[in-house]
Amino acid sequence: MKMYDLEKLRFSNDLLQIAEQAGAEFHKVSANDYRSHCPLHGGDNKSAFTIYLDGGVQKYKCFTRQECGTGDVIDFVQKWLNISFNDACEWLGGEKQLNQADKDRIIKNRAIREIQRLEEATNKALQVLEELRQTETWRKYHETVEQNENYQQLWESEGIPIEWQNYWWLGYCNQFTVMTDIGKWTTPTMTIPIFTGTNWELQNIKHRLINPYKQNDKYRPERPGLQASPFFCSPDDMFDAEKIIIVEGEKKAMVTYLTLEDNDYQVIGLPGKNQWRNIVDKFHGQSAYVWLDPDAYADALEFSKLIGARLININMKVDDAINDGILTKRGIRNLLSTSRKPRA
Repeated sequence: MKMYDLEKLRFSNDLLQIAEQAGAEFHKVSANDYRSHCPLHGGDNKSAFTIYLDGGVQKYKCFTRQECGTGDVIDFVQKWLNISFNDACEWLGGEKQLNQADKDRIIKNRAIREIQRLEEATNKALQVLEELRQTETWRKYHETVEQNENYQQLWESEGIPIEWQNYWWLGYCNQFTVMTDIGKWTTPTMTIPIFTGTNWELQNIKHRLINPYKQNDKYRPERPGLQASPFFCSPDDMFDAEKIIIVEGEKKAMVTYLTLEDNDYQVIGLPGKNQWRNIVDKFHGQSAYVWLDPDAYADALEFSKLIGARLININMKVDDAINDGILTKRGIRNLLSTSRKPRA
């Protein structure tokens, strides 16, 4: 096998340019941090893929797919073109050229593998969801709350009175185990079932970790692989309400809905700041208001423009503002009435 000057290959090839050849579209986060959707597996998360400097060497990482891997420019070319280490070195050194037929074959094979992966993931998720529906796991968690005043008070401290705990089937799990970078981590959780439609079909069960291993890792699904679905304060209406407020998170949606006290409004809690991309096509002329967390302003702005919604932006998370007594029913109404659609 031919020996290569690996250091020369790493420094003479710009990983940013090569990733752009593969389909990346970068935006600069900081001096040495560029983000894009992942060119290896696709997707529409514009921050799922990063290129950064590590000891002066350009490295890449995909945050959403383990199989995309991480590494330097040689590793990237291996993944992108599905070739060996030696072939990647030849390609980077200009000794190996790929004709259009080779490139088309690589793209086709990658697409086939991605379709197969999606089908397998979908079938597995459907199987898991059916099991949850049959075992009625959310009912067991809710019964734990019904039987313990301390757990009821815990939900009340979050701004959710008992009658609404019952309405949304909110629950409590004494021991819930999640995987972290140090292994298994067990914590009690507050549980939130996600329902849709007039039959209130279960889509997911979210666990709010009471003692998370990391403070920014507070929510986990009941089972890995379940689809992230928005929380509807009125599941019967879903996207059919004439007035819709979109916030970030299930608990924020509940608190906003209860404080507003207006059945003409549907309040939707997104499972994450990037998850609005999955519901853009659900809006058809409704009076919509986008009210995401302060650190998601760029996402909120883009979302608002796409669906023609009014944009609300305050320097606090909405549930914190409400529970701290800063924002009242009147305050929410004032924000709704004075909000404006951003310029296209």
